[in-house]
Amino acid sequence: MGNRWGRACVRALEIVIVACLAVMAVLVFGNVVLRYAFDSGIAVSEELSRLLFVWLIFLGAILASVQRAHIGFDALVERLPLAGRKVLVVLTGGLMLWACGMFLVGGWKQTEINLGNSYPVLGISYGWLYGVALVFGGGMALAIANNIWRALHDSEGPGLTKDLGDRILEKMPEVSSAEKKGDPR
Repeated sequence: MGNRWGRACVRALEIVIVACLAVMAVLVFGNVVLRYAFDSGIAVSEELSRLLFVWLIFLGAILASVQRAHIGFDALVERLPLAGRKVLVVLTGGLMLWACGMFLVGGWKQTEINLGNSYPVLGISYGWLYGVALVFGGGMALAIANNIWRALHDSEGPGLTKDLGDRILEKMPEVSSAEKKGDPR
């Protein structure tokens, strides 16, 4: 996602993930301290932490897909010619897009079913729990479609199979020169 809108979306994902983690840490730590020190607790701590954890996991999966940081087995793909690699990228991407469609359909049905049910302590709808499947399905589909597009239009072949560590090392000179110029990337 080389464009400005894509970077803004990635940055928003990172901020939401950090916020979820921070709120979870404060709630759980605060609840532990209150229980042991004052024989009390935060009533919403368990339910809200669980809900935030689910959102954190699914948003983190989208972010990992955008950054191509998921674990992959590329022993076969690396040995294929360029055309074969592109065919496999499209094939696997198509299967993943189909799975995203399943998440969207299933998430929609579960959200509809559970809109009337609410958390006992939080009092909010369970739709917030199952709605993450809609966000995940849509976000992951966009990330996968972008990855397929980049792989097909990469003249040197699909860079999707390149090791994350190698990609980071390739970007280091670019990032360090941008930092010297005062351009935060």
